[in-house]
Amino acid sequence: MNRSEIRKIGGSDIAALLGLSPWRSAHSLYLHLVGELPPQEDNPAMERGRILEPVIADIFAANHGNDFMVEECGIAEHSDYDFLIGSPDRVLCDHWTETIEGHKRKFATNVISGLEIKTADITKASEWGDEMSDEIPVAYLLQCQWYCGLLGLPDWYIAVGFVKPGSKKICGYREYRIEHDAARYAAMVQKAVDFWEQHVVPKIPPEITEADAETVRYYKNRYPQHTPDKWAYSDESIDSLAAEYLQLTADNKLREERAETMKLKLIAAIGKNEGLKTASGNFTYKTPKPTEKTDWKAVANALDPHLELIEYHTTKQAGSRRFLPPKGAKQ
Repeated sequence: MNRSEIRKIGGSDIAALLGLSPWRSAHSLYLHLVGELPPQEDNPAMERGRILEPVIADIFAANHGNDFMVEECGIAEHSDYDFLIGSPDRVLCDHWTETIEGHKRKFATNVISGLEIKTADITKASEWGDEMSDEIPVAYLLQCQWYCGLLGLPDWYIAVGFVKPGSKKICGYREYRIEHDAARYAAMVQKAVDFWEQHVVPKIPPEITEADAETVRYYKNRYPQHTPDKWAYSDESIDSLAAEYLQLTADNKLREERAETMKLKLIAAIGKNEGLKTASGNFTYKTPKPTEKTDWKAVANALDPHLELIEYHTTKQAGSRRFLPPKGAKQ
């Protein structure tokens, strides 16, 4: 099975679960786990990673030929919770040698560590600290801790290949080592179990805390049209959210990211209704009137067309919904 089709909590999800991922929020992770979002679409960074992964693995193996055997790894599963998994890039095995007719043969005996392989733009090299330290981006640090705990290993290595923007050729290379932190791993497991039981199983979405790309795309696609003359009504928490949104906007203190997050919460409250009635006024999320588009080529191809013929070749196109705060509110 393709790893992207497995709807379980894995190592690359932990940072999102803790609100520390630069790519995904806990809300979009939830949408993915319950099947509301499709697997992540391929992108140049993912393609680059696939192409360079075996290259970087070979570099690491060459650097540690006397220490480890570098082997590919399948999917690891938590001993108590089958919805907690990991898919490490490689595992590192101890080995011993046996001489047969003057030739050496190596045999793997047991897994003693692991290896995560990353690529990064050379422009972001400053986010990575000194070699063989644990000064790496936090999302990767948490991922390595997760794998250490799942496999019961004392440490994990990261090999990163740096590339120039738009390139698929390595121009720099570093290695790092992460020591297992049992307390941190236990806390991550508990957080993941709570998230699964409180949100995923009962299908209760967590609060929207970030306007990440996947969440924005989900709500735009979920409610493409509104139901005319139908309104949602706020409760105390939505009233508070609406008032805060208007106040911060009026004071010009609202950062773009915060504004998008709050807007998404209001859109989620509106759903497929025309708008939302709050103590601060009425918010609307309506589709504009369809625009008319005439197929003039078809008209021109008709000789001396009558009005009925022109109307026959005229179609209406629905516009996209627009979020508008109450009239008179300062922006």
